[in-house]
Amino acid sequence: MSPDSTPHELAKKTAPIFSVLSGLATLALLQALDALHLWVLAILTGMLTEAVSYFIIQWSVQKSLDRQVQDFSEVLAKTDNGKKNPSKQQSLDDILAWANDQIAANKALKETDSFRKEFIGNLAHELKTPLFNIQGFVLTLVDSDLEDKDLVRRFLSKANKNVTRMTELIEDLDSISRLESDNVAMSLDACNIIETCKEALEGVETRAANMGIELNLELPKEKAAFLNVLCGPSQILQVLTNLLVNSIHYGRKNGRTTLRVKDHGEYVTLTVEDNGIGISEHDLARIYERFYRVDKSRSRHAGGSGLGLAIVKHIVEAHGQEIRVQSKLDQGTSFSFDLVNLDTAAEKRNIRIVPTSTG
Repeated sequence: MSPDSTPHELAKKTAPIFSVLSGLATLALLQALDALHLWVLAILTGMLTEAVSYFIIQWSVQKSLDRQVQDFSEVLAKTDNGKKNPSKQQSLDDILAWANDQIAANKALKETDSFRKEFIGNLAHELKTPLFNIQGFVLTLVDSDLEDKDLVRRFLSKANKNVTRMTELIEDLDSISRLESDNVAMSLDACNIIETCKEALEGVETRAANMGIELNLELPKEKAAFLNVLCGPSQILQVLTNLLVNSIHYGRKNGRTTLRVKDHGEYVTLTVEDNGIGISEHDLARIYERFYRVDKSRSRHAGGSGLGLAIVKHIVEAHGQEIRVQSKLDQGTSFSFDLVNLDTAAEKRNIRIVPTSTG
């Protein structure tokens, strides 16, 4: 409760009004009785009225508030959380503070429920699209001449692509659920990040070729073959693959995507950069949300589960690092994160490192 709304302040503000009104009423009465020479009575009446009305107003307001607080407390005592509810003896400020906490909690629950509904709606849409496509291809084959081998092969191939899309979505859903529930055993090992980068690029070569996108790998000149970092090898391979796929999906025809490795001594920075369509400031704040898409029509046409960046964020944060993004519309996007450089630590301690393969 603010200081201006206490019974004391309300009485202090209201009493002068009654004082003026009573003084004016007294003057009017004296004038009617032709006794204006007794004007001092009007002043005294006003002063007395102000003093009396101040105490009456303060007492009345406090009494009313206390009664409302008592009624409110009795209602709260009947709720399921009665043990946590304020007692009757607590002040009005305590009651209001508790009520505000409950309002905030209720708002958070509504936001969670809204997110749940949005998530289920998006998931239904993502599953419905390939399912309907598969159904359409199958029904077409049922009604067609199955002796036309080219037709059968073409429609079965299209159905298989949609099955693959559903499989990827389910696998990503499984990954994100395990990451969010902390059920993933993150085993950190020495890993030759150069080898992992090359493996990630090889995995997206076909996608890039279909889009006419040039893939580049930029390495430190002195570390062109080996650069060992501390990470979960398979998880970091997934991060790089997801970032590269995302870059290709939102790239320009005949554009380029670069995977860059920089050695800073104590740590290594990995960056996936492109000259694609870019991301607006409004969208940047939401790109890690599940199923959120910057360009919905384009990304759904290109494929993908809509969970790639959410998975990236969870894995990078599980390594104790932060995923960073820079982007400008029509200019391109850059994602980057750091990993601990084991070579630097090994050199200081004269230790030989045997990296773990990502395969």
